[in-house]
Order: sequence, then C-alpha cells, then structure tokens
Amino acid sequence: MIKKTYHISGFDCPSCASKSERHLAKHELIHEAIIDFNNDRLYITYEDKELSTEEIKDIIAEVEDDEIEISSLEEHHHEHHLFSLDTVFILLRILYVVIALLVGFLALKGDQYFWYSFGVFLSALLVISYDVFFEVIEHIIHKEDIIDEHLLMSLTSIGAFIVASLTKDKEIFLESLMVMTLFQVGEIVEHIVTHKSKDAISSAVRLRIETANVIKDGDIKKVKPEELNLDDIVIVSEGEQIPTDGIIVDGEGLIDTSSLNGEFVPITSKIELEVFAGYIVKSGSLKIKVTRLYKDSAVSKVIDLISSSGAKKSKADEFVTKFARFYTPIILLAAILVGVIGGAISSNWVEWTILGLKMLVIGCPCAIVISVPLAYFASLGLASKNGIVIKGSNYLDELYSLSRVVTDKTGTLTKGEFVISKIVPINAQEEELMESLIAAEYLSNHPIAKAVINGKNIENIAILTENFTQIPGKGVSITYKGETVLAGSASLLKSYNIVFDEVDEFGVIIYVSRGNKYLGYVCLTDEIKPDAYEMVKLLKKENVEVIMLTGDKEENAKYLANELGISSYHSELLPEEKVTYLEAELKKKGTTAFIGDGINDAASIRESDVGFAMGAIGSDVAVSSADVVLMTDNPSKVYDAHKISKIARRVALFNIISALTIKIGIEVAAIITSLLGHPHVIPMWLAVIADTGLTVLLVINSLLILSRKITHKRVK
Repeated sequence: MIKKTYHISGFDCPSCASKSERHLAKHELIHEAIIDFNNDRLYITYEDKELSTEEIKDIIAEVEDDEIEISSLEEHHHEHHLFSLDTVFILLRILYVVIALLVGFLALKGDQYFWYSFGVFLSALLVISYDVFFEVIEHIIHKEDIIDEHLLMSLTSIGAFIVASLTKDKEIFLESLMVMTLFQVGEIVEHIVTHKSKDAISSAVRLRIETANVIKDGDIKKVKPEELNLDDIVIVSEGEQIPTDGIIVDGEGLIDTSSLNGEFVPITSKIELEVFAGYIVKSGSLKIKVTRLYKDSAVSKVIDLISSSGAKKSKADEFVTKFARFYTPIILLAAILVGVIGGAISSNWVEWTILGLKMLVIGCPCAIVISVPLAYFASLGLASKNGIVIKGSNYLDELYSLSRVVTDKTGTLTKGEFVISKIVPINAQEEELMESLIAAEYLSNHPIAKAVINGKNIENIAILTENFTQIPGKGVSITYKGETVLAGSASLLKSYNIVFDEVDEFGVIIYVSRGNKYLGYVCLTDEIKPDAYEMVKLLKKENVEVIMLTGDKEENAKYLANELGISSYHSELLPEEKVTYLEAELKKKGTTAFIGDGINDAASIRESDVGFAMGAIGSDVAVSSADVVLMTDNPSKVYDAHKISKIARRVALFNIISALTIKIGIEVAAIITSLLGHPHVIPMWLAVIADTGLTVLLVINSLLILSRKITHKRVK
C-alpha cells in the first residue's frame, strides 16, 4: 500500500467533495480515498501504483464540473482568495437581475407588455441560474446522485417561473428570480466565511518557517530552513522564529514556546539549552547550533501530524455524509406530496405548488453538512493551540467517552529526575557520610549516581579513589583513602556482613559503609509533578478513573498513589506485564487511554483506545505510536484533550439540532399558515435566508471554537 497526501481545492460544497471521494474510491488502483473539505486535503491509499495529479483530476472531472486544483503539499503555497474573478462575475450577474427587474416592473407595465417582461425575466433567470442548471445536467449525464442543493434550487426557481407564466403574475416572477439571486449571494457569503474559517484554523496551527539566517564564511546569509546542515550556526533575532531544532551557543533572550506546546509564559535562554523549530525569540538575539535537519525537526513532525489529521473522520462526519444522502430525497418527496395533496384538496394549485417550492429551499441540508465537520476540525485547531496534537477527529469521539486513564509513573506523574530528599547519618557525621557516598558514586553512570554527584565538587575526592567495581543490581564498591566503601542496596551490605538496620521509607535508599562500619543512609526520591495532582483531581470530577502501572517497588507506588489520590495501581511490573493489565482494562465499557513518555511505553500506547505520548517534542517513537501527542510534560493536558472533545461534541450537536429545529419549524409554520389562508406569511426570500443565513451562522458558531480558552484552576 502507498499512502499519499495532496492539497485539493475548488469544491463549491462538502457534498461535491463527498461525491468525488466516493467516485475516487471506486478506481481500481485506489484502495481508499478521503477528501477533507475543511482542510483542503486529499488522502489516497494506493494498491501498488500511484496516479499523477492530472490523472486524479481527470477522474474527479467525470463527476464534478467545478475547476478542481490538486498539487503535492510541497508544491502548494497557502493562498485563500476571498474575492476571485468568479465572485466578481456572480456580482455582475446579480446586477443584471436587478436591472431586469427594474425594466420588467417599471418600464414594461401593463398586460400588453407581459410577454416582453416575460422575455426580460427569462433572460435574467438564465443569467443568474445557468451554472446551477448546468450542475444538475452534469449529474444526470454522469449518472450521479442528482438530489442535492443544486437540484432543489433549480426545481424551485423553474417551478415558480412556470407558475408565474401560467398565472401572468409578475410577483411570482420576482420570487423565482429572488430564489436564485439569494442562493448565489449565499454561495458568496458561505465561500467567504468558510475560507475565513480555514484561514483562522490554519493560522492556529501554521508553524512553517520560511527563512533562516545562517553564518557562512563570516557572513550572514538568508536561506530556507531545508538548506541548513548539522552544526550550522544560525542567528535568531527578536521577533523571529527558530528555524530548526538546535542548542543555544551564545546570546541572551526570552523565548516564546507557545507555538508548539501551548505554554504562554516565555522561558529564559541559557547556553546549551535545547530549543525547537517554531519557538519565537521575544527579546534579545541568539546563536543556535543546528542539531537536527529541518525535515527531522519537531515542527516538521507536528505539521505532518496536523496536515494528516483530517484523514480520520469523526462519527459525526460520517453521520452527516449519510444523513445528507437520505435527508435531501425525503425533503424533495415531502415537498412534492405537499404541493400535490394540498393542491388536490383545495383546488388552489398555485399557492400549494409555491408552498412545496418553499419547502425545497428551506430543507436544503447545507447548514449541517458544512458546520458539523467544521466544528471537529476547529477543535483540532484549538487542541494544537494548546500544545495537544490529535491525529484525527475520530479520536475526539473516543476522548468524549473517556472512562479510564491508565498511566505510567516515572516521567509521567513524576519528573523522572532523582533528588536527595533525606540524609540520615548513623555512626558518622553527615560530612563523612556524604564524602564516602560521593567517592563511591562519582564514576557511575546510573541516574541515581548522577543525582548524588549533581553540582558537587569532586576533584579532591576523585584523586583518592581506586578499585571502582559496579555490582549489578546491588550498588558499587571502591577503595577510598585505603578503606573499602560500599554504597547501594541492603543486600550489598549484607553480602559483606555489615551490621545495620534496614529502613522502610518512600524513595530509593542507598546504604553506605566504610571500613566495615555502617555510616548511615541517603534517601532519593523522584519528585512528583505539581501538574499530576491537577490531572487526577480534574479527571475524577469527570468520573474518569485513573490507574497507575509502574515497575517501581510496592512501597513507592503505594505512597505516590495515596499522595495523588489514585485509587488503583499495580507495582513492580515488567513492560510486558503493563500491557497485560492494560488489555484487561480495554475489555471494560468505555474508552481506555494510556499515558506514557512515548519511548519506554510504546507498546502500551499503541494497544490502548487512545494513546497519549507526553513531552513528545522531537520523539520519533511518540509521533509514530501515539494517537495524541502532548508537546509538554504536563499530564493535565489529558484532561484538556477530554474537555476539547466535549466542546466539539456540544457544538456539533447544537448545530444539528438547531438546523433541524429551525428548518422543520419554518416548514410546519408555512403549512399551517397556508391551511389558515395566509400562504404569503413566509415569502420565498425568507425561505432562502432560512437556508443560507442559517448556514453562515452555524459556520461562525463552529469557528468560534478557536477562541475558546482551555483553563482550569491550579491544584496544590
């Protein structure tokens, strides 16, 4: 299988995109085709041979007469024109309709001029409607599903025009022309609003850097980030983006990291600090050594993730696609029945035919078809603004039904960095205990040894040590000032017959002896992340169970679980045992998520319903394994992702319910008023506004998701 992603644009509506998607999927070389209308993306999985962009366009042209543009993502330059030549041409056609109406009603008054005015009105109808009529004809020629908004509007305007001709009622001519004119105006407004929404969403996740200032042969040259090589030195001044991942080698300043991780408090630069492409220098100037090519940089991975997020559709997207295919024919049938039955019973065929035509206009499903998928796409944009990259809108559905979160301990709930929390001398002074411990540990590469040595002056101690021996699983032995020093577990000292009392405390205990004399012990702990308290408390409020799986010893796991308020945990687990426990949770009702660091927990992340990788900037394993990538080490962002999923669901449901309620309400009101003898209470122009106006309002409602603030009260 070969997977390719393209930029695609030119569709008038989501229905056109869905129709082309279904047609592409039927091609013998294509295994799967998905068109993301909101993100202008085409995802194709080929069986074994790729098609060219021209070949893809030819296949789409078999069912779609819109001028479709397809290009590779590398070739595409972001460009959304709000006012194109087509828009200007539509405005000129609308102007012609206005002039025709003035001529027909003012210059050609009286019955003797009726057929002259008929000719003027007919020319106006053809001018304003020819593209819509042509769309219907194309559907018929290609034997495609013709029941869409183009057919509904065509039937309405032609029907009203025929009625006007038979009754010689110029007012109905006006309504016929108003249907198509307002439909075209609505198309322009929808075009502007949807393109504005695409721009707003794209800007929320647009991280691409255009240029870099690199030092070459003593001069500063402006190049593309893709042209940078490893160990190049780039200069980033105030207000500029860091072009690729690297480390700071010179300069001072404040760095805004929010573009990648959603953290809006700038960090202070320091030499050897690792920085990532997309960060912005808020003040000062920095020299940065390139440590990763742009194609391998964090920002490049994030862009790829966001670009492909539309390939996995939500249940709401799938519902809307199926809904439109069944709903539109039902509306058409209902309108025909109302016109025929009402006309037969009342013998007032004109009024009931016009009522049926109004029902066609009001029932158009555009408001739902456009706004609901947009709600999910905007939610993905909101997540990325907050440092959460969700790989597809289908995962928003999973997060909405989140029932339990299974979490790793080290590096997830704790910082993964040991610090000395307690020094307990027994048969010595504290200085002697620490001197002996430092002497024993300074040659070790173990994380615990590094925590002991951190920041301490060891030069005078190092020259007096010899015979360093590391004893696997127990500790170390060295000779210091002619005496044997042991530092490690209780079993180490027991093996040398050292007399001491074991202690039972939270953390890692290092027992120390020197010259067969027990000196005391040092306790090291892995500090709990303040954000971990917040995550557990917030998820509990949502009735989401938190379960901890760890390879740490029982007493440490128990302490951490009690401290954070985690009710269920399993300790002293091997990686494969974690997967076994996770599989048991997956069998339960609801969504099970797993949070890990993206490296040690790749198997569990892949196995879960939704896998979270934390602090994943630059981690290839996290990007490939996880469904949701958290760009920081803050576990509370799991709750933020859950909250965003609820926003997406609420807005989508609101749009669906609002659209159906308003449309059905107006339909029923139109029927009732007609039965009561007041058929013109809801005029044709109001019916059109009930469709296009509602579409614009619901699209704006979806777009407002991007302005939401994801905040929650800090927990100590």
